[in-house]
Amino acid sequence: MDQLKPSDFTLLQQCAEILDLCVDSEDRRAELVQRMEAITQHMDYLRNTFASLPGISISQKDQKKQDGLALGINGLDADGYITTTLEAEDAPIFSLDTVQFQVPNKIISLAVANDTLVLVIEGAKILRIKLQEAHNIIEASVPVNPTSLRACNVFLDPTGRHLLLSTPQGESFYYYDGWEHAKMLSKFKNMEVTAVAWNSMAWSTANSSSRTILVGTHDGKLYETELRPSGDAKAKRIDIAVKCVAELPVRERVTGIAMEAFPDRRKQHVVLIATGTRMYQVIGAADLETQAGDKSSVFEAMLHNGLANPNFQEIPGMPGPGALTVHHRETVLGNQVQAIATDFAWLTSMGVFFGRLTFGAQESGDSVIENAALIPYPTSSNAVNGDADGSEQPTALSLTAFHILLQYSDRVCALNMLNNKLVYEQSVAPESSGGTLQGLTVDEAKRTCWLYSPTNIYELVVTDEDRDVWNIFLTRHQFDAALKHCYNDAQRDTVLRAQAEHLFATENYMQSAEIFAHTSLSFEEVVMRFMEKKDNRMLQAYLLSKLSTLQKQDRTQTTLLVMWLIEIYLSIIGEVDAKISSLGVSAVSSSAEQITAVDKPESGSPNGQSPVEPQSNAIATFEQEKTKVQNELYALVEEHKNAVDPNTTYQLAESHGRRDFWLFYASLRGDYERIVEYWMEKEEFLRAIEVLGHYGTPEMFYKYSPALMNAEPVALVDILMRQPNLIPSKLIPAFMRYGHDTLGSGANQAIRYLRFCIQKQVCRDPVVYNYYLTLLVKDSASDSESELMSFLTTYGKDMLYDPDYALRMCKRYGRIQSCVHLYSLLKLHEDAVELALKQGDIELAQIHAERPDDDKLCKRLWLKIAQHMIQAKEPASEVMELVRRSNRLGVEDILPFFPDFTRVDDFKDDICVALEDYEMQIQDLRAEMDEATRTAEAMQSDMATLKNRFAILSTEETCQVCNEPLWIRQFYAFPCQHSFHSDCLTRRVVSSCNRVQRRRIQELQTQFGEITKQRRQLRLTPLMGKAKSSSKPLDSDEQLEQQQRRAKQQLDALVAGECVLCGDAMIKSIAEPFISMDQAANGDDLL
Repeated sequence: MDQLKPSDFTLLQQCAEILDLCVDSEDRRAELVQRMEAITQHMDYLRNTFASLPGISISQKDQKKQDGLALGINGLDADGYITTTLEAEDAPIFSLDTVQFQVPNKIISLAVANDTLVLVIEGAKILRIKLQEAHNIIEASVPVNPTSLRACNVFLDPTGRHLLLSTPQGESFYYYDGWEHAKMLSKFKNMEVTAVAWNSMAWSTANSSSRTILVGTHDGKLYETELRPSGDAKAKRIDIAVKCVAELPVRERVTGIAMEAFPDRRKQHVVLIATGTRMYQVIGAADLETQAGDKSSVFEAMLHNGLANPNFQEIPGMPGPGALTVHHRETVLGNQVQAIATDFAWLTSMGVFFGRLTFGAQESGDSVIENAALIPYPTSSNAVNGDADGSEQPTALSLTAFHILLQYSDRVCALNMLNNKLVYEQSVAPESSGGTLQGLTVDEAKRTCWLYSPTNIYELVVTDEDRDVWNIFLTRHQFDAALKHCYNDAQRDTVLRAQAEHLFATENYMQSAEIFAHTSLSFEEVVMRFMEKKDNRMLQAYLLSKLSTLQKQDRTQTTLLVMWLIEIYLSIIGEVDAKISSLGVSAVSSSAEQITAVDKPESGSPNGQSPVEPQSNAIATFEQEKTKVQNELYALVEEHKNAVDPNTTYQLAESHGRRDFWLFYASLRGDYERIVEYWMEKEEFLRAIEVLGHYGTPEMFYKYSPALMNAEPVALVDILMRQPNLIPSKLIPAFMRYGHDTLGSGANQAIRYLRFCIQKQVCRDPVVYNYYLTLLVKDSASDSESELMSFLTTYGKDMLYDPDYALRMCKRYGRIQSCVHLYSLLKLHEDAVELALKQGDIELAQIHAERPDDDKLCKRLWLKIAQHMIQAKEPASEVMELVRRSNRLGVEDILPFFPDFTRVDDFKDDICVALEDYEMQIQDLRAEMDEATRTAEAMQSDMATLKNRFAILSTEETCQVCNEPLWIRQFYAFPCQHSFHSDCLTRRVVSSCNRVQRRRIQELQTQFGEITKQRRQLRLTPLMGKAKSSSKPLDSDEQLEQQQRRAKQQLDALVAGECVLCGDAMIKSIAEPFISMDQAANGDDLL
């Protein structure tokens, strides 16, 4: 975070003090002025600091803004609009463009829907143009005399597929997309259709039906039908059922009809029916999801009941044009976007009857029309006073999102829905258009507007028609609506400033402060305006809102605002505390007065309420307010903890005496060491231990344990035992300062903790073991040495403590039993036994006499114990009992230690028993020697028998390996009747034995061959003479024969030790593959 200069916080503190002065009385006004002059020198820094704030301008180039907002009454123009400067002129909202399309003949009628334009021209032709593919024009014919079709009414459904054409002669035709010609509706004979209410369900249907629709006629009747392109496409007629479902109470031409479903009640509908003088509205249930042929009628019951007692609006006077139009707006309902009817307009003789459509729980007889008004027709700018043309009525109208379009014979106008003002007028000369304008239509799917004359087609282009809507809403003080329609930041800032000024003027300061923060007004100007109101909460609301507009990179500005807000919050909390204190003192006084006046019933409250109760309620209210402010302060600091300056925050908390906030901020920063120091200074050690238990680090435990161990040892050890990351050896200095004997607080807590570390945490640090041993040795409560002995016994095997140190400590404090154990542990068994005997503990000496592994040493130790007992003049019976218990001594071993005058009678029986034992041992040895002799003789007999062992073989016997006759070479015969040539058996054994055996067999074969060669050479030596004799002396034939026999025996043991077909070698070969790796590599064919 950016570093702040000390002068920044000096300025902040001075501003806070000035704020306090503003809250005080008017008498300190002069002091306020002086203090403001004192901080003027810091204003330049503030300007530079806040220069990067969004929406903040502290420049002095606009001095008018220093006296107040420039926006006000003077900021409005004559019409009540707020003036804004634009760098470039905006494009006009409405512009009338002539469509570059050469019509083959004069246009009779035109309709547009779903980006599809349909023309009916003279010559009984229909031209269908998809506007996205304007070059592709589909032409169809109307089956009438081409010269007789001069006028007709054309109705195109919202999908652009169904076209209904009706002539004044009562002939009606139906054309569907793709047909070559229209078809006459035979059942519509003598009906001039003047209005059609299309079914919105046609959008969701998968078939080509128009679903149920309503049509109105020239004679005031309403019919129900369904257009369906069925039958032969080339037929000239089509039979479509049509049924009269209602007739208007007053027989008039139906000029407009519309049916709309309720958004939340899809089966509830409203039907608007317009004539030249009346507009009916009928509300009722109609299930449009069913097909027209599914039942007799959908609207018959609804219209019959609604028109029996009609709900209508009547315009007196001559009948007007009567055109009716409804505008739809896309609205999100649930998870779907639906087109909901929101506005309607009806042309009357006196003007445009315009209003809103609101759908709710209306039933039959109710109205869905709200805020309806009759808007007079605008006077043409070309009309002269008193000219009849100025009062001409329009012939058609349409609605856009915010405007009412009126079509006259020679011009088109646009009225703003919000203020009913004429915002657009465009004249169309009859000479240039080939005649007067004939009609106006709007494609609601694509939001395009179209006009036509007999020879031309015009498109009324609408560009950003809501660009000035925000101005109108602003003049009405409808600020939320104005903000929704703002196009840029300048407009939005204008609306926000006007809204803030309006709220400020109406004394709604809190909301005004929040909105001021999002405007471009200078920071110091707004601050001074709220400071003049002498209420910290206003300034607080403004600063909070301004803080929310800052970006992450605005670190310095964020810090300044947050620190100022902390000061304000702390001041507010202090004020609330002062009120609570004053009310508490007053409540105590009132209670005392009430006790004094207990015998005066007439002095009580008239309504029987104690005077203390209202004060208690007020205190409770202030307590709630205090809690709320504290929560807001904590939330602010927590949200912007990285922007808060720690030192300044601690100083503010201390200056206001807010210990709770001080602790909260320290906890938020994770500055738990500061918190522990705080509680240590306050000598509230239990709280310090609690903080350490939750947030303490090992270093903090090492630092504060020495002091806490003397103050609260039990609580500290409880916390230490829950800290697995501590190193126990680093806590030993704290335990060394622990004055257990001085405190007298029961069990030694240092021993308790170290015992936990050793037993539960399995600590392996020798320092811990040695200090634990030291405490056990010193502890006055361990005179029995039970715990010390348990420790020495359990952990002595691994030598986790220093036995030499332990022995010195035990000697110093006279722990004899422990010393004996340590001597034994150090292999000083004689010293252990001597120390035990010195203390007269014969049992302990006997225990440690059995510890050595050396039997001779054990016997010597037992002799030492026996000698000690004899020298101590123990009874001979006890000495003999010791001998029997030792299992190492005999009577003969201890007899030399007895005095010469000792009588043998005392242990005569033991001597006799010893002699008998010796005799039995001699007899056992003699029997073992006889058994060994017999065994040796039997073995010699068996060996002699083996020399004469033989086997009977057939002359046709073959080798089990090569299948050749066995007699042709040296062979081996086994008891299992298997026979092998010696060389075949050797190869078979060598292939299956290990490497060591294979090498030994080869060595024996080589040795056997060399010996055979030497014997042959020895036999040939007398024949060859001295000249050819070898210079190296040869062994005798007998020696060579013995060597050859030994080699042969060893070779037979390796090769013929067992049969290779039924011995262990064959069993072990189960794990070997049938095809070896060498055979697989060579591709040997085993088959």
